[in-house]
Amino acid sequence: MTVGRFLVIAGIAALVAGTAWLTLSGAEERTVRQVMEEVQTAALQGLNRKNPNALDSYFASEAEGAVAAGLAQTRQAYQDFVDQLPSTNAVQFHSFDIQALEVHEEARLAKVTYRLHFSVLKNGQPIYSARVTQDLAFRKTPRGWRISGGDAPQLEDVTGTWPPR
Repeated sequence: MTVGRFLVIAGIAALVAGTAWLTLSGAEERTVRQVMEEVQTAALQGLNRKNPNALDSYFASEAEGAVAAGLAQTRQAYQDFVDQLPSTNAVQFHSFDIQALEVHEEARLAKVTYRLHFSVLKNGQPIYSARVTQDLAFRKTPRGWRISGGDAPQLEDVTGTWPPR
C-alpha cells in the first residue's frame, strides 16, 4: 500500500469516527434539551397547581451521584416559590430559552444555562414579573438525565414585590 493510499484511508477513518462522535454528542444534547422542555412544562404546571413536588422526578438522588447541598438548594428554591404563591394567583411563562448547553458524555455530566421570563398574575393582571437566569447541573443516571444541582437563580427586570401581599 502506498503512503498516499494509507493517508486517504486514515483520513476517511478519522472522518467516520469524528462523525460518529458528533452524532452521539448531538444525541445527548438533544436529550438534555428534551428533559429541559419537560422540566419547563412540569414547573409551570406545578406552579399553577400549587404543587411544590412537581419537579421531584427530574432530580437525581444522592445515590445517583447528586451533591446534597446543590440538590437541596435547587429543589428548595422551587418549593419555596410555590409555597409563597397565594392560591388565587396564576403563573405565566412568557419565554424560556436555553442560553448554553455543555455535555460531558464521558463524565456523564451536563450544564444548562437557561433564561426564563415569567409573571405572577392576580385576576389576570401581572403583579410580579422577572427574568431569571440560572445554571443547572445534570447527571446521567439510570433514569436518564436528571438535575443534580444548580446555582442560585439570578433575577433581572423585576417588577412588583415578592412575596405578594
